[in-house]
Amino acid sequence: MSQSQSMSAQDEDPIFVSLGLFVVDELRFPSRNTLYDVPGGSEIYATLGARLLKSSPHSAAIGCIVLAGQGFPQTVLDMLRNWDMGLQICEMPERPTTRGLLVYEDEDFGQKSFTYVTPPLQPQASHLEHSKLLRSKSYHLLGAPEELESQVMALTHLREKHGIADTPLIVWEPRPPECKTDNFAAHLHVCHHVNVFSPNHLEIGYLIDGEEVIEEQFSRSAIERRARKFIESGVGRNGEGLVVVRCGEHGSLTMSRSQTLWVPSFYERSSPKVVDPTGAGNAFLGGFTVALQELGDSREASLCGSVTASFALEQLGLPRLTVTSETSRELWNGADARARLEEFRARLLQE
Repeated sequence: MSQSQSMSAQDEDPIFVSLGLFVVDELRFPSRNTLYDVPGGSEIYATLGARLLKSSPHSAAIGCIVLAGQGFPQTVLDMLRNWDMGLQICEMPERPTTRGLLVYEDEDFGQKSFTYVTPPLQPQASHLEHSKLLRSKSYHLLGAPEELESQVMALTHLREKHGIADTPLIVWEPRPPECKTDNFAAHLHVCHHVNVFSPNHLEIGYLIDGEEVIEEQFSRSAIERRARKFIESGVGRNGEGLVVVRCGEHGSLTMSRSQTLWVPSFYERSSPKVVDPTGAGNAFLGGFTVALQELGDSREASLCGSVTASFALEQLGLPRLTVTSETSRELWNGADARARLEEFRARLLQE
């Protein structure tokens, strides 16, 4: 395995790194052409959410590690370099690139199925040992309870080994297939090792009440009841952590021992701007994590998460980044992320 790194001239210590999965997807549809080599997976969407809040030159503070196996598309590497991040590419020519098949079953991009075409390459803490990404102020992790515990222990050991004294913010997104009642106790236990536990509203329901329990209507009270079980058990080493339940078009719940906060989604479900929800929850967490570790305010973090998620909803795949020649202002799908955040704040003040 060989590594290459690309950091901006500012060479800032990273404030965010995702150790989720980077997947190169093939997208199939009922009545349109198949799309190939589409960047996907929890890592790239979480990184998108973080990157939206950090324009160049500060974008160097967003770290991104890519395990590039055989046949990793050059077009994807070019896109990542264009994002001007703290990019670490680990070349793994002996392994195939992580590839997935995403099949949309209707024209509204609602019903879909996903399968891995190749064995997934999961970034590990060990991939960061000789990288500046080991100094990150926050990490987004996705995994089963035992995987999460192992990752946190490895990160802690490596940071201590290299004299990194501060403790990073750890945000845990559970692996969806592991969200079953049989694994509830294991998830409760591992929550003591993280600062934020963030399932979506279905996953937390599956963990506590089981997949056979299907609610006809969305219920805030039911979601609050489930989140409170994790809060009462304890999130974080001192029990002062957060449960963040991502609820799609219903917004998000952020709960601590002292606060229960609902924040709406940026777009309503009926908005013509909403094309595909794939990756929006991950993008929410990227924005949420950056804002939380910088500001320490869970409401502001939730607002940022709603806005960063909105950019993932507007197209199949990732939004397009352009930079205006006159002002060097970054636009994603023609919109300024910071301006959208201000618009959202103003809208909520009027409600």
